[in-house]
Amino acid sequence: MSRGDAKAEALSEEVFRRKAAGETNREIGAHFGLRKAQVKGLVNRQNRKQRLIANGYVPQPKGRPHKASISEEQKRNNELIELRMQVELLRNFLSEAGRR
Repeated sequence: MSRGDAKAEALSEEVFRRKAAGETNREIGAHFGLRKAQVKGLVNRQNRKQRLIANGYVPQPKGRPHKASISEEQKRNNELIELRMQVELLRNFLSEAGRR
């Protein structure tokens, strides 16, 4: 998606309101600084999504799923384990350095 299309997506709600009010793609594009083809594509995508939803299709999120967030308790446990490992490494290092 190009920058112009991303801009059109950000303005989508207002574009749909104006389209429902009867404005042309050219008028909407001139108001928001978009090409009429961008407005047409935006409206077509929205209409396609609405048509699929009306037919019972549930749209799936695209791309890689978000990482599962870990709880505060799990974060503390991970930090504690990491700190214990660091202490053990430092003790081993100091004991080796002291022997020589």
